[in-house]
Amino acid sequence: MTSYLRNAWYAAGFADEFAPGAVVARTLLGEPLVLFRTDDGGIAALADRCAHRFAPLSAGKICDGGRAIECPYHGLRFGADGACLHNPHGDGRVPKAAAVPARAARERHRLIWLWGGDPAQADEALIPDIGHVTSAPDDATARGYIPSACDFQLLVDNILDLTHADYVHAGFLGSGALTRCRPQVTDVGERSARITWLSSGDLAPAAFDMHLREQRRPTDQWTEVTWTAPGCMLLNVGATLQGEPRERGVDTLNLHLTTPETATSCHYWYWTTRNFAIDPRANAEIHGFVRHAFEQQDKPMLEAQQRRIGTAEFWSLNPVLLPGDGGAVRVRRKLQQLLAQEQAR
Repeated sequence: MTSYLRNAWYAAGFADEFAPGAVVARTLLGEPLVLFRTDDGGIAALADRCAHRFAPLSAGKICDGGRAIECPYHGLRFGADGACLHNPHGDGRVPKAAAVPARAARERHRLIWLWGGDPAQADEALIPDIGHVTSAPDDATARGYIPSACDFQLLVDNILDLTHADYVHAGFLGSGALTRCRPQVTDVGERSARITWLSSGDLAPAAFDMHLREQRRPTDQWTEVTWTAPGCMLLNVGATLQGEPRERGVDTLNLHLTTPETATSCHYWYWTTRNFAIDPRANAEIHGFVRHAFEQQDKPMLEAQQRRIGTAEFWSLNPVLLPGDGGAVRVRRKLQQLLAQEQAR
């Protein structure tokens, strides 16, 4: 059985998915859940299994103005804490065992976050601070959701070793500069790490070169990604003409969030912003490029990796390590250490 870090927040969706009355079914950390907005504007996250005959609550409806969800099979209603609030049968008495497990969920930075462990231990201070991305102007924002048939750690690896851009995204997002760089890996804390690639003298990838003050000129480029356990990555990528300050160039902030669905599948949300081409038409065009890169280039590669790995444990396959793997390896080790510490407690 797959073990997940429990004392941590995982992305569960965009906040605007959860309109009053909407029922969202989502498997997170191997557990089928039903999520809905409550009468006070909060988010309920319950096991998607009625306590009576185990029908999926997600097939039911929201009742009492958001106070409860009604099972579609026999009409039992459950509140945000999982307790049965209404039994339409007989004299209406609620059996003591009529409850379903509840998870802690919070809305922060226009996203919904799920606490993986005991709701009583939910620590809101551990929700990643990514508001500077999610509060960006709409005309400078691209966001989306892409389910992927791979272990969530493969998707984390993909963002933490961006040398793949020179091959998977060759030409448009990759120029060879990342492959020639040696990344700098820095521990930011027990639950975080940063990987940095810096280059000088290379031409910028086409996606950036076309927006520079002058094209086809040598540049200074930066690629910096900060991982926060377990699946939050904030990527800063940009370029400026060689010798000029970053402020004169093009700069992007890219949020990548991944949450395990099962041992071999995951949820992936992205949210990007930038300091150039800020208008509706350009934004739509850039979003098309962004989604194409993730959906038509990254996703097929990650899913192909997973098919070759199968159910084998990653390290048991003895992967060959290259210089660009330093950050991803450090993060895998950190995640293993956090999980071991949690299990020991």
